[in-house]
Amino acid sequence: MLERGNETMKRPLVVLTGLLLAQALAQVNLALSPARLELVLPPGGEVTEVVRLTNGLDREEAIGVALRPFALTPQGDVAESPERNLCPHLTATPTAFTVPPRGTAEVRLALKAPPGAEGTLACLVVFTAQPRPTGLGGLRITASPSLGLAVYLTLRGTERPALRARVGGEGKALPLLLENPGNVLQRVTGGARVLDGEGKEVARLPIAELPVFPGGYRELALEPEAPLPPGRYRVVLILESAYGRYAAEGVWAVP
Repeated sequence: MLERGNETMKRPLVVLTGLLLAQALAQVNLALSPARLELVLPPGGEVTEVVRLTNGLDREEAIGVALRPFALTPQGDVAESPERNLCPHLTATPTAFTVPPRGTAEVRLALKAPPGAEGTLACLVVFTAQPRPTGLGGLRITASPSLGLAVYLTLRGTERPALRARVGGEGKALPLLLENPGNVLQRVTGGARVLDGEGKEVARLPIAELPVFPGGYRELALEPEAPLPPGRYRVVLILESAYGRYAAEGVWAVP
């Protein structure tokens, strides 16, 4: 059984931190290109990629670079995790620099695929601006806005792709659980067809590009454009990724 821990006590702090960070981010105008890196190398292979950071404001921005191992939570958020850690095999140059006003700076990412590793490894390259004061109500703090570049490396010849889906349940939105028991990142697209008791299609629920971390799972609730009448519906789920097509069926009870 897949379970999610109780986060009730954590939410107020998370919401507050998010609001303060949003205010800090409003004081910068930075953009990364590319938005992410997904690389495939044989064990022992090497590659260097160039990342560009663009400053949209009329003042220079001092930036620091750090590497953080990460995984994706069931909701798709980034969380620090030591598993599948690519960071020891990745080097960023430089690690501190200044982006000129309305200008661009480049960072080189040198990567060597570790021998003996398998599947997909990941590292988050974090670009952090200088601290600046921000606040909410009477609370004043110093926050450092940051941007993250996700770097994924899949070791060619070691892939063991797999995907399991459980679709159906009860609710106004269609419950969907995707589990990745394989060792590679699965980036899936597709959707669900919703059929009534006579086999007539009454809705299609698309799924945009969705990453599922190896060894992890994703929880979703797919909402139709228009609410469906109460009843029981058959659902046919079809997903595709670089590793093939996947299908599942279930029953959706709409109250």
